[in-house]
Amino acid sequence: MSDTPTNDDLRSSATHVLIPDATGLDQAEIDVGADVEHHLRRVLRLRDGERVSVTDGAGRWRMCVVVMGSGFGLEATSEIVTAPDRVEFTIASAIPKGDRVDWLVQKTTELGADRVVLLHAERSAIKWKSERADKQIVRLQRIADEALRQSRRVWRCSVEGPVDAMGLIAGAAVAEPGGEPLTGNESLIAIGPEGGWSPDELGCAGRRVAIGENILRTETAAVAVTTLRMTLHH
Repeated sequence: MSDTPTNDDLRSSATHVLIPDATGLDQAEIDVGADVEHHLRRVLRLRDGERVSVTDGAGRWRMCVVVMGSGFGLEATSEIVTAPDRVEFTIASAIPKGDRVDWLVQKTTELGADRVVLLHAERSAIKWKSERADKQIVRLQRIADEALRQSRRVWRCSVEGPVDAMGLIAGAAVAEPGGEPLTGNESLIAIGPEGGWSPDELGCAGRRVAIGENILRTETAAVAVTTLRMTLHH
C-alpha cells in the first residue's frame, strides 16, 4: 500500500466516489453499491488501472484503483486520510422558484456548505406540502452528492427541511441590507424570500449581516453568503 495521499492525488483522480456505507472505506476492496458501480462502468466507462478517490462523506478518504477481472471492483491503494475538524457551516434559505433551488443546492455544496436547510418564511412565495417536500429533499440530496463528487469534497452536505423560519433563525445571523459585515466565523446564516423578512422574523434574529448594496435573488444571495463566509473563515 502506498504512502498517505495528498490533495493533488484527490484533485487528479479520474473521478470521486461517495460510498453508501462509511465502514466500507476501511476495506481493501471497496463496495460502492450497484448504482455507483453502474455510473462508473456504463456512464464514465472507467478502465482497468484508473485511479479513483473514495470518501465516506464524513471527512475520510483514500485512493483506489479500478480492477477489471471477473467483474468490476475498486481496490484500495493508499492509507485513509482524515480531514481536519472544521466549524460546520449551515446556509438556510427560503425556497426560490422553479429549478433555481437545484442551482442553490449545487453551488453552495461546491463552495463548502455543510448543511442546506430550506425555509418557509412568512413572506415565502413557495411553500411545499409534506408529500412534495419529501420527494424534493431526496432529489436535492442527490444533487448535493453529485456536487460533492464534482468538487472532490470529503464532507457530505446534507439537505434538510423545509422548516418554519421562526423556529430556526432565533439567535442566528440573517442576511439583511444594512447589516454588519460577515466575520467568517458564522455557523448559520439565513436567507429570506425575495419579499424580504417580516418584522417579526427580523426581531427574532440574533444578528443582521450584509452581503452587498444590491438586492439579490434568493439563490444568488445564498451563493454570495457562502462564498464570503468560506473565504473569510479562519
